Amino acid sequence: MSLKDLPPHVRVNVILAWVGMALAALGILGFILSFNAVAGPSRWAGSVHKDTPWVAWISIFAWVGGMALVWYGRRQVDRAVRKRKQELADAAKVDLD
Repeated sequence: MSLKDLPPHVRVNVILAWVGMALAALGILGFILSFNAVAGPSRWAGSVHKDTPWVAWISIFAWVGGMALVWYGRRQVDRAVRKRKQELADAAKVDLD
């Protein structure tokens, strides 16, 4: 099944979940790359009470935002699947009276 086979509102939510996954992955990657500035030897040589680098904060917020997008997109896709399953179940019922 391709994305073209999905209804437009479901397709948007699937793409939204994928974008959220990519954003969360970039947030994790950015935090790992900034880890040396957060807790590396350069941090130990000076004062440990310096402010946290802005790259680390952006990475954390990107991860949180990405996870929120994944949660919302996945929730909407699950809702559409439940609705479609109910429609198919209702259509399959036969009244013999």
